[in-house]
Amino acid sequence: MRWLQTLHEQWMAARKRRVTLAARAFRRDWEGLLDEAGITSAEDRQTALREAQNLSQLRLIAFKSKPRYIDKIEIPLEAEAWLHGRFGSSPGGEVQQRALAVVDRWAAEPHPLLSDLWLGLCGRLKAEFSIPRVVEPFRWLEAERVDELLRLMFHLTSREWPEGTLVRDASTRLGHGSKYLEEEQSFIERALAQLFGREMPLEALGIQTSNSVLHYCGPMVLHYEDHTKVLDLRYEAALSAVELEKVVHITTTAERLLTVENRKTTFLQLARADEARSTLMVASSFPTQAVRLLLQKLPREIPHYHFGDTDPSGWDILRRMREVSGREVQPFQMRWRSDENSWFLTSRDRQVIERLMHDPQMADCQADLQPMLDSKRRGDFEQESLPPVLLRAWPFFTSAPPSL
Repeated sequence: MRWLQTLHEQWMAARKRRVTLAARAFRRDWEGLLDEAGITSAEDRQTALREAQNLSQLRLIAFKSKPRYIDKIEIPLEAEAWLHGRFGSSPGGEVQQRALAVVDRWAAEPHPLLSDLWLGLCGRLKAEFSIPRVVEPFRWLEAERVDELLRLMFHLTSREWPEGTLVRDASTRLGHGSKYLEEEQSFIERALAQLFGREMPLEALGIQTSNSVLHYCGPMVLHYEDHTKVLDLRYEAALSAVELEKVVHITTTAERLLTVENRKTTFLQLARADEARSTLMVASSFPTQAVRLLLQKLPREIPHYHFGDTDPSGWDILRRMREVSGREVQPFQMRWRSDENSWFLTSRDRQVIERLMHDPQMADCQADLQPMLDSKRRGDFEQESLPPVLLRAWPFFTSAPPSL
């Protein structure tokens, strides 16, 4: 019964996001339904009508002016359970409860490294699913997929991955096929962003992927063995790690390099403001393979500044940037700002701060790390909360950063 299959699909499209009982029966235009089911011949349409007449659960409604002809077909409220049973579907409320049960099960699983973050993620998912609302890539309508993603997140973040672990090796160590992580990368990185509260590529975990991309703005000349390539686009552009690997070295007329943690807003605002084209800007949280290749091939004498958030993860990104840059990296506009309404530090936050305070290369940041630790709060840490970019050239903000 193609027409019944089509009716079920249309009914599910209308009902599946509902988690409460519908108040009205579902109706469809009978002739329109047959057209959409691809039932076009008179004989097949007569057969479909006889089939519908034999299904006592459904109601056929004739035209008032032409009682011999069918106008609508209706699924009465009391027939909805029958239709679910016939096609193996479930009401939205049952789907919601399955998704909530999945979240509760994973919330009860102690995370060995990220206990607070894990409970925070599960808590947010439970709150949003209860509304219900999707939290990409976690969709409450797909409880099995939610379970798969949470299982993957749990095991992926429950170990420390050695820097440079190949993505296919990581995939097999997790018990999947060698290409699984690559195929799921976009979903994984969106899920990691939900867990960590910031953009988090796989490379931030130490897992090297083959499609690392450099997002940049500013003048560059790529020097290959047999030719050069001049790049100087006005706004954001991208280079793959594959292309950067072929480059022998890179030169620039820019006076400085600025890596910016927030790509979606702050990086774009600064890129548009730099009318003098005096700053080579790169969007980067944890330095990816593409960023590392750029740092390796740029002249070492070019000054490097990093503009990041000032929560524990933001300072940890600065530490990692200093490790891989091969040059001194100065913090730009990074000062911890007190905020009594900000999030409390998690146990992982405190561990990160204490590790940073014992790291000699972060000694110049003690004046910001200690007050954050003493306050027990992250403070007003996001780049977007700073005053707007007003100047059309370096240093962009009306007050110069203390490092200048």
